[in-house]
Amino acid sequence: MLFSEPVFFAFFAIYFLFHCLIPPRWRIYLIIVGSTVFYAWWRVEYVLLPYVLAFIAWAGVNFIERAATDAERRLRLKLILVALFAPLVLSKYSYFIANEILKPVFGSRMGDLSALKIALPLGISFITFTLTAYVVDVYRGKFRKETSLTYLLGYVLFFPHLIAGPILRPNELLPQLRQLRPALDARFALGALIFSVGLVKKLVFADTLAVAVDSVYAANANPSAWDYLLAIHGFSLQIYCDFSGYTDMAIGIAYILRIRLPTNFLRPYTATSIVDFWRRWHITLSFWLRDYLYIPLGGNRLGYVRQIVNLLITMVLGGLWHGAAWTFVIWGGVHGVGLAAVHILRSRFRRQSIVPGWLGGLLTFYFVTFAWVYFRAPNVSVAHRVLAGPFVAPWQDLTAFVYLHMFELLLLAIFFVTHRFDRHAYARVAVARCNAGIIWAVIAILFVLAITISLGSSAKFIYFDF
Repeated sequence: MLFSEPVFFAFFAIYFLFHCLIPPRWRIYLIIVGSTVFYAWWRVEYVLLPYVLAFIAWAGVNFIERAATDAERRLRLKLILVALFAPLVLSKYSYFIANEILKPVFGSRMGDLSALKIALPLGISFITFTLTAYVVDVYRGKFRKETSLTYLLGYVLFFPHLIAGPILRPNELLPQLRQLRPALDARFALGALIFSVGLVKKLVFADTLAVAVDSVYAANANPSAWDYLLAIHGFSLQIYCDFSGYTDMAIGIAYILRIRLPTNFLRPYTATSIVDFWRRWHITLSFWLRDYLYIPLGGNRLGYVRQIVNLLITMVLGGLWHGAAWTFVIWGGVHGVGLAAVHILRSRFRRQSIVPGWLGGLLTFYFVTFAWVYFRAPNVSVAHRVLAGPFVAPWQDLTAFVYLHMFELLLLAIFFVTHRFDRHAYARVAVARCNAGIIWAVIAILFVLAITISLGSSAKFIYFDF
């Protein structure tokens, strides 16, 4: 069930009706039942997975707290984390490990590996990371354990963030679930405005640009140099508008339900360094990797060389989190090298910035954009073909190219002009200062624009595969 398809609007209308009618103390049960329906819509046979993982986290915290010594607590924490990650590792990485790592060594003795190709449970990466945050934060004493399994289920199942985040810490949602506030006191206009912006990002920008991008990355593609340039730039915008569009819709829906979710994007293509980029892109994942992987590895506490190694390990594993393929390993490694290079230069010159802001922004955008080629490509050879395309492919007539792709080029121009204003703070100011009639008129226009251009259809969100 996609936020951008008609069936979701029917689902949400029914859900919101019950949300308004039932007593607030029963709202947690509505979250669990409604979110279960939302999740089961994709594939009903996997519907128990979030329940099983939530129970492991809930029981695991109690198991850890009964340990007699610190060493025993650490051992029990590791056991619970292994149990939480086991479904993710088995479903997402077993075939990759067997086919790409073990088979080249053992050859035909590996036999038929097709049984290891398991359909990836929807949102399993986000569910696993969310529950890991809960277990580790309780272990570290940053959050009190949740005595009620019901509320822990609500924390992980809350459908706006269930499939593709934001990745929530327990303090960001669990206290809100216990607040018994009137449903009609929600910030409806703000939620609807943020949702509408996300809908336009997804249906108008991401889905439109996807057509030009997919045609270049297809196996039998024979594009011109102009087509390669459009696809390379277009995917940078496509993945941002697709994922931040989903996040906007999730945050907007949560506002309507009187829940506030954390910001996940902060104008990442205005970043002036790769370090700055990762403070703006998929923020909840960036901070998760920092707090639950980079720092436990030692962070920057064990010397300069170890810090660089920890950065590389963190980013490579972050790349693998996105997908079980060498392209994602390379993508993560490229970003790890970029982060390490920035830290090395800053340490050598003892300055936060060693280039002018405008040049840093340009270099960062193209570093990220060319790295996205590995992220998008189905394999390494296609990635290299796309990267070489602008240099080796023929240059067709520019006038004909512009005429054929005028709408996509217009979207690129609109995006680069408006991206600096893509911030929820501006939506809050608009709702606070403008007449309510104007705000709802803008919302209606955005809806009509999105539905008209998309012709009522929507592609799957990219991050549903992760």
